[in-house]
Amino acid sequence: MLKQSHYEEPTPPRNLRRERQLWYDGTSQMSSLGCDACPERSICGSLRIKARVFDCLAFCCGRAESCDNVCRNHPQYADRVREVGTFALETVPQTPEILPPTLPTVIPMLFHGSRRHLPLATPAVALSLYSMFNRREGVPRFESREALCAAYGIATGSMIVLSGTDCDAPLERWWAIGETRRRIIIRALRHVGVALVTTPNYSLFTDVPRWSDLHSIKRIALVHHEFMSEGLLAALHVNGRTGTDFLRWSAYLVARPEVTHLAYEFTTGSRWAGRREQHAAWLCELVRAVKRPLHLCVRGGVEVLSELGRAFTGITVLETSAFIKTMMRQRAFLNGNSHVDWSSAPTTAGAPVDDLLIHNVSVMREWLREVILPAPIMEPEGN
Repeated sequence: MLKQSHYEEPTPPRNLRRERQLWYDGTSQMSSLGCDACPERSICGSLRIKARVFDCLAFCCGRAESCDNVCRNHPQYADRVREVGTFALETVPQTPEILPPTLPTVIPMLFHGSRRHLPLATPAVALSLYSMFNRREGVPRFESREALCAAYGIATGSMIVLSGTDCDAPLERWWAIGETRRRIIIRALRHVGVALVTTPNYSLFTDVPRWSDLHSIKRIALVHHEFMSEGLLAALHVNGRTGTDFLRWSAYLVARPEVTHLAYEFTTGSRWAGRREQHAAWLCELVRAVKRPLHLCVRGGVEVLSELGRAFTGITVLETSAFIKTMMRQRAFLNGNSHVDWSSAPTTAGAPVDDLLIHNVSVMREWLREVILPAPIMEPEGN
């Protein structure tokens, strides 16, 4: 029997000891010496890490011919800045408000429609944004809701949510197809009845020059504007790695009341113990600063879901394990209220897994609801 307390797909191993030296340290009163003369210091907030570096150019690889980072030492630095106009978020136009749907607390995510014979009947499903278009040609894959539902084996009445969280290659492909084709795809997504999409989570890295982070943050804001301006509700993925990054997002949200939904993921750098708690604290501080109801769509981070559930007006988990474990022929069962265990559930060759998927979706939904909103502890009655 395989015991599993996490519910997100595994991530590649990383050098955690080295990475901790590069984590932002908000308690430090000293920034790197080279930050004082940087023209982007007011936006970046300066480098505050334990590693002994003069400035973020210490992370320049010096191999411009094979490097795609946004770096002042790169010959294409000016072109990369022109892609986003400036690093300032204030230049992103506002959009009209969109009436949001009522999202379930847990939405199972499906990655394909194979191995099942019947449509999955559930209030809502999550699919990958990057499976909605042909990545080579940059054109929509589905012309109708019926075609989309048939491809993924879902009931036509289910709410469809798209997740923009992925590895870097699909994210960069979405950017590379250009704004014109992105908007064509967004209109097609509205046509097939997509209710909400979480924006691409362009990566912020601890070991690259900070201009790459500023570039990614601006791209997140720009693509969010594209979705919203085309009438498709989008959850803004407030990706950040420093306290200043989240202060900038807070100011951005205060000025844009049309943003009602945020997105975040705890499956990569923010999944580590210590780091996920810091990211959760930043998110909670952001909500307090914005001072209006916000709904969070999240992937991963089971350890901080209860804290986030108390801070946000609503929270929706885009849950991946039910589908992944079903494809691995594993069956979920609750082990108390603390975690989910998985047991082997082999099937005969060619047998459908509809019943197993329905069971796993139900168990994960029950467990995560309890994690986010645990039952109150009843005080004993007096004599």
